[in-house]
Amino acid sequence: MFVHEEHQDAGETLLFLHGGNVAGWMWRDLAASLPDHHSLIPDLPGFGASNAEPWTSVAEVADSAAAIIRDRAHGGRAHVVGLSLGAVVGTVLVARHPDLVRSAMLTGAPLQGVGTTTRVSGVAQIRWWGSRSYWRVMARAFRLPDDSVDTFVETGMGIDRASARRMLTQVYEGVPATDLEGLRRTRTPILMLAGEREPKAVHRALAEVTSRAPKAVARVVPRMHHVWSAEDPELFRRVLQHWLAAREPAPELASRRRPGD
Repeated sequence: MFVHEEHQDAGETLLFLHGGNVAGWMWRDLAASLPDHHSLIPDLPGFGASNAEPWTSVAEVADSAAAIIRDRAHGGRAHVVGLSLGAVVGTVLVARHPDLVRSAMLTGAPLQGVGTTTRVSGVAQIRWWGSRSYWRVMARAFRLPDDSVDTFVETGMGIDRASARRMLTQVYEGVPATDLEGLRRTRTPILMLAGEREPKAVHRALAEVTSRAPKAVARVVPRMHHVWSAEDPELFRRVLQHWLAAREPAPELASRRRPGD
């Protein structure tokens, strides 16, 4: 996999795992703003500069991410940060390779999969991924800032569609329980997050980790949607910095239950 690197001579390593419609570029501004941490930002198979590498399975991609930590992280360990697809991969990475993970902050992971309607419509949309107008509509839906829209469109146009179809099918079906069992044996601190305005499928998944991992906690990010790293990047940075410094949720986060649930 292609890996972008920031602050190579800084302190402990962060491994950033991107969402399913983008690539590692989504994390570069954040990584650049954290000069005290060494950052590794891969483009996952099928995406960005790794689009010629086929997506195989969530577990195999998690193993490949583990190899990046083993080979390139300071001390052979890293803090893992993931959103959406990246949070799914990150969860399985912690479960399969807990010795490599110092801590994990993972947000928007539909670990139990999604409903049939979402699954069918999501996979069907791949037919339009060759259209620039489609990606511009998606940029508005994700509330991306104007200065990232062109990069988002170009990344979307370059995604390997066969890999995307395999990836979406796997994520929409949910992570097999066997891929999460390793969480019971880990003492890795894990912060599982969901935006308050995310679908219920994401909120239900929080307990998938907290019920297994002894040092996992879950919180809701008030007022935020799925891609809240772009919706409010300063909030995301504060929450991450607080987690890295204290290994506890930032006080501005809310309890796990959404209002009205």
